[in-house]
Amino acid sequence: MNLMSGRLRAVTCVLPVLLMFSAACDIAMADFAEQASEEWRKSYELQTGGRVEISNVNGKIEVSPGQGNAVEVYAKKIGKAANKEAAKQALDKVQIADSSEGGVIKIETKVDRSGGGIFNHAQAQVEYVVRVPANAEVNLSTVNGGVQITGLTGRIKAEATNGGIRGRDIAGEIEAVTTNGGVEVELASVPAGGVKLECTNGGIELQLPADAKATLSARVANGGIETNGLNIQARESSRRRLDADLNGGGPRISLEGTNGGISIRAR
Repeated sequence: MNLMSGRLRAVTCVLPVLLMFSAACDIAMADFAEQASEEWRKSYELQTGGRVEISNVNGKIEVSPGQGNAVEVYAKKIGKAANKEAAKQALDKVQIADSSEGGVIKIETKVDRSGGGIFNHAQAQVEYVVRVPANAEVNLSTVNGGVQITGLTGRIKAEATNGGIRGRDIAGEIEAVTTNGGVEVELASVPAGGVKLECTNGGIELQLPADAKATLSARVANGGIETNGLNIQARESSRRRLDADLNGGGPRISLEGTNGGISIRAR
């Protein structure tokens, strides 16, 4: 089986789009010569078995393990425009709302779109860097920007519209879905709750230990499926479809792509 993502001819090419708060979509980068920024920091104590939710609009989210039960959130708000005043106005339109109740910590980017005229030549974004307990459950979403998760053992749900999702040294149940951008996940072990990765435009790459046990289901509409370095017992195998057991079978791993290849290989 050959990975076909680099050879597609009929694939619709969709470029990630930054939400620029503007009716025009061809603003030159020269219009963003000035920048204003502001930092936001907050710490929380997460209950055992608690959940952390981060919801962003424009900008990336990075999550990795911290110390004990502490949740540390660092956010950088960035406004860009043709002049300093407009950059500051764009920055002021973006707020961060947070709450902590019943074992759930929620952080949300909110955009005030009233008086939208100032955004004709401006953009604003928030970049999050978050530390959580390694076994915490996390729900992460962003519209325009990527998601990166490292070293977590709790349940993970990650979603992006325009941006890739990357997971490294993951041991928790993970569901990752993106529309425009690739999905790359490296498993430290196969979680009992399984793995679900979906991508509309972009490839899917999964790495896992060679001795891991899992039941594989992979589907791709435009692209191929490649496996490498794994002991796979296939029940059905074709260029766009794979149903197989890895080392005799185990938790379910589901991979679904539309435009882009799927790669499954040993770490």
